[in-house]
Amino acid sequence: MALDTDKGSQEVSWVPVSRSKPVPKVPHIFFDDGEPWLAANAYALHKLDSVVGNDIKTVASNMSHLKAYACWLEDHGVDWRHFPKRKKDRCLFQYRGFLIEQRKAGLVSSSTATSRMGAIIQFYRWAQVYGWVDRKSMWEDQSKTIQFYTSVGFSRTMSVTSSELAIPNRRRVGAALEDGLTPLTDENRAALLTFLFERGKVELYLMTMIGFFTGARSETIRTLRLSSIDNALDDPTIPSMKRIAVGPGTGVETKYDVSGALLFPAELVRQLERYAYSARRLGRQARASEEDRTLLFLSERGNAYSETSFTKLISYLREKLAEAGLDQFRDFKFHQTRATFGTQLMRLAMSALPSQVDAIVFVRDAMLHKDEATTWKYVKFIEKEPVKEALSDEFFNLYVGKVGNVETLIDKVTFNDDA
Repeated sequence: MALDTDKGSQEVSWVPVSRSKPVPKVPHIFFDDGEPWLAANAYALHKLDSVVGNDIKTVASNMSHLKAYACWLEDHGVDWRHFPKRKKDRCLFQYRGFLIEQRKAGLVSSSTATSRMGAIIQFYRWAQVYGWVDRKSMWEDQSKTIQFYTSVGFSRTMSVTSSELAIPNRRRVGAALEDGLTPLTDENRAALLTFLFERGKVELYLMTMIGFFTGARSETIRTLRLSSIDNALDDPTIPSMKRIAVGPGTGVETKYDVSGALLFPAELVRQLERYAYSARRLGRQARASEEDRTLLFLSERGNAYSETSFTKLISYLREKLAEAGLDQFRDFKFHQTRATFGTQLMRLAMSALPSQVDAIVFVRDAMLHKDEATTWKYVKFIEKEPVKEALSDEFFNLYVGKVGNVETLIDKVTFNDDA
């Protein structure tokens, strides 16, 4: 069955539909009194059904933003269709002000405030088209010109329509990379690894090493399999490097389901092999479900590291770093390990390869970027930021120069449950 609404009507009816494949578990929103938010729930199903490129993760992300908005509406006793004549009294303008105050207080990040308001505006545009709201002018739109770079680095501009409700993502001072993050300095990278090593945080230490050494995203690291390590292949062109296949068909998740192979230093692969068959990990594997036993990293209880549990783990890490007096990690995000890797890799590629285009292609493939636009950010970052360290001729030494020999460092880690 599917929800059907007539434009301009508040009547709701259900009509049978035929589907070639089963409907996935679409998130729904309910208010405290048990009543569903019909418009939002219909929107979720519409997004999943009719928009090319939308998957359940995208829909779930949008619904999480709408859920936060629904909680605010309920806490303030405001209806989502409340649009009186004065703008400042309208629900969307009030909520925008609330988000900005949350951002100022540090309760939500700048990117979250921007994304949340954008998701809500998108929902209201849909609701207006499909007759859930009958007011024609809920806000004013304006035309803006934005600049972007093509895959070969040419600057281009395009006009877009923006709502006056949009919350700009205030950029940090200086250049930023993927998701608005900046790389760690060599000193901070060494401090973080040393902290994890000395505290015996074996799994998080190895995950962070993978982030720094390969640029893998957290979802890729969390879903690495024993077979990923066992089937690592020597890279035919780069000595002392191995390639590990990731993406569809490998059991290892990637953003946008991109298929490819990540470059791993051979020394790191050997240490991961040692960990994979250590007593510490085998004890966790014994407590795991049949489905999760092949995962390289498992929690102490034998559970897979989900996005939620990993986020909590990083939050806990930030607290411990602050307690240790390492205040520079107060806003640390795990994705910064990827930004750090990408910056170092681009510097090396630009110095070693004959042209900037060759360097961009190499880094794009190594980091599994969907397109070159993301890779170009690293070029612009390097052009704007001074190079702070001399580059090594060997790829692996580039990453371990300030941390110490990786094999020696990991050899000191005791792989027992007391660590």
